[in-house]
Formats: sequence, C-alpha cells, structure tokens
Amino acid sequence: MHQILDVWGEGRIVDHSTRPPVITGFIDTYNINKVGQRISNGPQTGQVIPHLLSVTEYENPLFPVDDRSVAHVTLMGAPITPGTAREMCRVLALPGTIYLYDPNDFDRRTFEAVAQEFGVHLLGRFHPSELEPPFSEISLLAAYVYVSTPAPIPRPQTHF
Repeated sequence: MHQILDVWGEGRIVDHSTRPPVITGFIDTYNINKVGQRISNGPQTGQVIPHLLSVTEYENPLFPVDDRSVAHVTLMGAPITPGTAREMCRVLALPGTIYLYDPNDFDRRTFEAVAQEFGVHLLGRFHPSELEPPFSEISLLAAYVYVSTPAPIPRPQTHF
C-alpha cells in the first residue's frame, strides 16, 4: 500500500452518472479536509469522509502530520492557497512526490512559487494512465507531478 495524503480528499468516489465513470480519490489513504466536511458528490454524498485528518480552515491549514513524513501527497481539482502549498511541501518526505490533478493555471503557479522554496520541482505533466497505480486510476485529464529530492551531502574540502 502506498502512503498517500489526499489534500481536500473525500475518499474514493466513483460517479457512474457519466460515461465513462469519473473516478477520484483513493481507497487506502488519509484525507485532509475541514472539520465537519462530508463527502460532497457521488453515491456516498453526505457520508463521513474515511480516514479523515481534520483542519480548521482552508486558507492557512495546519495539517496534523509530522514534517517530511508523507511519501505521496495528492490534490484533485481544488483551490491551492499559499498556506495549503506550504503544508503540502512541509509534510512531503525526502524523496517524495506531489500529484496535482487538473489544477487551474493560477493555482498551479501559486503552488510552484511555494514549492520552489522547499526544493520541490516539476517532473512533468502526465495523463493519469501514464502513472503507476493507484495514481493511474484517477479519471481526471492531467496530473502535474512534482518531486522532492534530498540535498546532496556536501563534500569536505581537502587541502593538499
């Protein structure tokens, strides 16, 4: 099982009202969402979000997660504030991966401005089918994939 933190996630939602069905979220993941938020669409609308880690606000959330502790962070089609971007980068492990599914240009640029400060950089834009499972199971149009890498160990200077 992958260690995934889905920001503003509501769990796996499969909406069969469209052809093909729209699939978002993951089965075994922790979902960050606001206190009191319930599943907002699909067949489980109104039910409790599974594996919920609650925050008190959307603008500058404080994720109840340790620094550098999550291998994979995802966000699907939701707004990205600088505060949200900071928290996503703060909890991302070294090395780690962030997947932004279908962000609008403004939100993507907001994320990238913050990510740069944390050494998180764009790997590329992919169709979800090009990704490894379970990230390939999402039926949105595109995923921008970002990676963090540990800083290289400095080499000691030697004097001859």
